[in-house]
Amino acid sequence: MLHKSHSMNDSIALDAVKTVQFEENGRKEIDIKKYARVEEIIEDSCVLRGVMINKDVTHSGIRRFIKNPRILLLDFSLEYKKGKSQPDIEITREEDFTQIL
Repeated sequence: MLHKSHSMNDSIALDAVKTVQFEENGRKEIDIKKYARVEEIIEDSCVLRGVMINKDVTHSGIRRFIKNPRILLLDFSLEYKKGKSQPDIEITREEDFTQIL
């Protein structure tokens, strides 16, 4: 059992390193802290390729798995900005001010 576990660890470690390495300025860099997450159960461990999004579940009704998701990447904020409801009034004469009141 122990030998099988070590062999699996070696395989996963090599696969993970090959997945997260990149070349920068002619040097091979490996950023394990940014791109890798190690779980406690060795037998359930595997290397996942692609984009992973970590989302905390704040409500019990939130789905835990989404099959074939559609993803939209935005480079601007998604917030509703209410337009001004009152017009800007420029008053140059005192008579205009009293007329508006």
